[in-house]
Amino acid sequence: MSGPDLSAVFAREYPSLLRLYQDLHAHPELSGQEAWTSERVGNELEAAGFTMTRGVGGYGVVGVLTRGTGPVVMLRADMDGLPLKEETGLPYTSREKARDARGQEVDVMHACGHDLHMAALIGAARVLAACPDWSGTLVMVGQPSEETVSGAARMIADGLFSRFPRPDAAIALHVAPEIPAGTIGWREGIISAGGESLDIVVCGIGGHAAHPERARDPVVLAAQIILAFQTIVSREVPPGELGIITVASVHGGSKHNAIPDEVLLQVNIRYFRKEVRDLLLNAIKRVTEGIARSAGMAPPLFPRITLLPQSVPPMTNDPTLTRKVADTFIRCYGEDHVLHIEPVTGSEDFGVFGLVEPRIPICYFRIGCGDKKYTCGFLHSSRFAPPPEVIRDAAGALVVAAQAILDEAPPHSPGR
Repeated sequence: MSGPDLSAVFAREYPSLLRLYQDLHAHPELSGQEAWTSERVGNELEAAGFTMTRGVGGYGVVGVLTRGTGPVVMLRADMDGLPLKEETGLPYTSREKARDARGQEVDVMHACGHDLHMAALIGAARVLAACPDWSGTLVMVGQPSEETVSGAARMIADGLFSRFPRPDAAIALHVAPEIPAGTIGWREGIISAGGESLDIVVCGIGGHAAHPERARDPVVLAAQIILAFQTIVSREVPPGELGIITVASVHGGSKHNAIPDEVLLQVNIRYFRKEVRDLLLNAIKRVTEGIARSAGMAPPLFPRITLLPQSVPPMTNDPTLTRKVADTFIRCYGEDHVLHIEPVTGSEDFGVFGLVEPRIPICYFRIGCGDKKYTCGFLHSSRFAPPPEVIRDAAGALVVAAQAILDEAPPHSPGR
């Protein structure tokens, strides 16, 4: 997939971008720990001609390039990896380890394509800096802590939109193994789900495994709660609405013959509409308390439910901006390579940039990297390995999207 007049430029840049991608892939860092990654991205943007600021909202980096008057376009790439042991077998496989938020040593991997996103951002920065025929301001953002959906809010709180030119449009992308390589997926309105994370401590009364009648076993209660959650979605969420409840981890006990006092459930929900979010949260509280009560538990031994700050609302693309970008993609790549997609059930904090008043129009699209057999693996898999040549597709799409705004948007209002 290539746009007009870009093929030769990307052919020249691709070997360098591939080396950058492989280096980023081999050295991932966890959310909030992206020290080396942010320095590498900042150095690359600086070398491309951008004025750099580091340490924005943690390890966030912001590069600014102004060329006359005109619109401000922000392009963003996420930078953090995941606590997974890589099993791709690639020659540049990550062997990095880190301490997670609980202080435990974990393996680290770029299993969500953020390494490719960063390489594409650098590629777009180089090409746009070398293009003479645009006027306006480019703001390149390397965002930390996307996987904990906290980095965007921290960058905003640290003055992203007051210390730097405020965007007229904010654009980002994500690799997508569910659509074919060589295609772009787009959608106006809601494009990804909202997500909430909860800690549920299921309380019990510990005791000896030989005398369960003298205890109140929280492991059994936790199992009943997990199974009961499945009927919330199947019997309470209206047909046609998205509602997902996932119990992603269960921790309780430390010995074969000792019933513990409590079990920790780490729970995640996904939704498209706030009404469904509220339904899920209320039902989770009702079910957990009801099962505890049926086992003879009473306050203060009811389950403790904590809604964590790692939450994000559904991401909503601005219809006008997104339609303009999609039309430009179609003109450049042809209709066969530009797909109108359904909303995805994953969550993403790029949408937070579009919630700051006055609202900043956002456009988030997906770059295909898969085939029908999912040979590259899926997102958050230890075997996720998108074809590196997708870097060219992603960088090219960022350039085309930015030029659509830089070439056509009206000049800034006075005082911008």
